[in-house]
Amino acid sequence: MKISKKIVIAAIPAVMALASTNVDSKILLMSQEGWEVSFDGAANAFVMKNSVSDAPSTAGGNAFTPDAPAGAGVMGGNDDTSIVTGLLPNVWGMTLKAPTANGLDMSARLGLYTHMNGGENSLGNGQINIRETSGSISGSFGTVLVGRSLGIHQSNAILNDMLLFGVGAAASAGNSNTTLGRIGLGYLYTDFKPQVAWTLPDLGNGFNAKVAIFDPDDVTADTAAFSATDKSSPRVEAQITWNGSLLATGIGMNVWVDGTYQNTERTLAQASAVLGTAAAGADDDSDVDSSGVGFGAKFTYEGFALVAAGFHGNALGIRGQRTQGASDTVHALDDVGKERKSYGGYIQGTYDFGQGTNVGYSYGGNYLKRTGNDMNNLGVMNYHIMHSGMIWHNVTDNFRLVAEGGYTEKAWYLADDEQEDSFGGVGAFFFW
Repeated sequence: MKISKKIVIAAIPAVMALASTNVDSKILLMSQEGWEVSFDGAANAFVMKNSVSDAPSTAGGNAFTPDAPAGAGVMGGNDDTSIVTGLLPNVWGMTLKAPTANGLDMSARLGLYTHMNGGENSLGNGQINIRETSGSISGSFGTVLVGRSLGIHQSNAILNDMLLFGVGAAASAGNSNTTLGRIGLGYLYTDFKPQVAWTLPDLGNGFNAKVAIFDPDDVTADTAAFSATDKSSPRVEAQITWNGSLLATGIGMNVWVDGTYQNTERTLAQASAVLGTAAAGADDDSDVDSSGVGFGAKFTYEGFALVAAGFHGNALGIRGQRTQGASDTVHALDDVGKERKSYGGYIQGTYDFGQGTNVGYSYGGNYLKRTGNDMNNLGVMNYHIMHSGMIWHNVTDNFRLVAEGGYTEKAWYLADDEQEDSFGGVGAFFFW
């Protein structure tokens, strides 16, 4: 394939590289035969200061210390300063598009995600993730994608979060991956998963829809023997959106509803453990139905933008979905295999002053409804909330400066004290 020297520069939000394989790249190479190779991405770094003013001490007369895996942030009254990659990793995206033929557009995408964090040795051990590797075909039927790409459920919540271009929670030097942003503090992480996804053609009147089947996840319990890991059926996720305006007020609106459902069988050993336990509140099922619904809206008027989003889940956990817990390992199922319910949301307001300067504030959190068995256990998380403020300035279309600060609070069942974290720092993004 002969690549010409034609390079087209286009200003696009780098976040779109996360959400779609159909990215209008800033760099486009075209051949005389009609093949196209495009590149897009972003790089970022932040200098952050974190501190903990309080931490759980005792509960019921017994010493209580929540688990603190790497990346959970500073604990026990400590503080640290770190240079980190934010919630959005450094991204290098590449898309190859074939010439249009018989009304069909075919393309392939590869997305490499890297960051600087992890390890104190001179060689370093920052991770590299291949989060996007997919092929897609588009026509009058819409677009069908096969491969690894961003999930559907909770995707609009994260893509509308201003902290996608910030740091947020877990900006600790011990972090071996990206930070958390508002993940677990207003929505659940959607993650990048193997999938077969169908984006329907435009439905008219501002409506659009998407549906997909996904590689299923394990549904984990606090005690591994009571998890559900026999994944005989795929996960199904769907989303419907509407874009328009609020009557004749000039207020723009984007509204969405999304959902997820997965049925997961327990292995024989897991089912036997669940059915055989005498613990109070034990589950009596040989399978688990994990499901959730997300919803939200974005309103825009002149320089103002308001985002409100929420979710409710069953057997989804409080941070990730099904397999990931919070910093104290609160999972989708309790320690006798009972399904936990979780819910949460966030509200965010931003204002564009013009000339590239913006300011924003957001508040939100995730909450857990305890099972009957949880009532007998110490250390089950009640909630995790965060206030966050940010100001950013686009020096050019390719370079953004960011200043951020915030406060988080975690509370555990029967703990004497909450954990209170504060964070603040400055950073920058380079887009291409």
